[in-house]
Amino acid sequence: MTIAQSQGTASILIVDDEFSVRDSLFNWFRKDGFPVETAENAAQALKCLQQTSYDVILLDIKMPGIDGMELLGRIIEIDPAMIVIMITAYASVDTAVQALKQGAFDYVTKPIDPDELGHLIRNGIEKRRLKSENVQLREKIEELSRADEIVGESPQMQKVLELVRTV
Repeated sequence: MTIAQSQGTASILIVDDEFSVRDSLFNWFRKDGFPVETAENAAQALKCLQQTSYDVILLDIKMPGIDGMELLGRIIEIDPAMIVIMITAYASVDTAVQALKQGAFDYVTKPIDPDELGHLIRNGIEKRRLKSENVQLREKIEELSRADEIVGESPQMQKVLELVRTV
């Protein structure tokens, strides 16, 4: 079973100014069953984000024009739950800390280990799924907690309403 099959049809956007990196990642994830798109710069990435919703974004830090750190901020503004994995050939502790504080899910250095990246993507997709499920459950609980709106005078109905309040 591929990562994509185990995670549904999670989609990935790869943003990197190096063609060889984009192409390698594109082919690897496509072969693994993911819907994948690529962008060579921030402008293209933002255009992609206007047209399509993605589950994971793989984002290079060093790019001409708008760099990956600035683009990360814009992505998080668009979708705070987005799973963004930063990629760089110029690793530093400061940059890693800054990226994580800005909302990146994780930080990977080039050359990229496909197995490590696949593991991160699985974890990221699972985290996003759990967050979404959590929101839905909270909404359902909120809806059920409005049990005061239910009209019922019988002792049995009062027991049910008390049980709902307790839950």
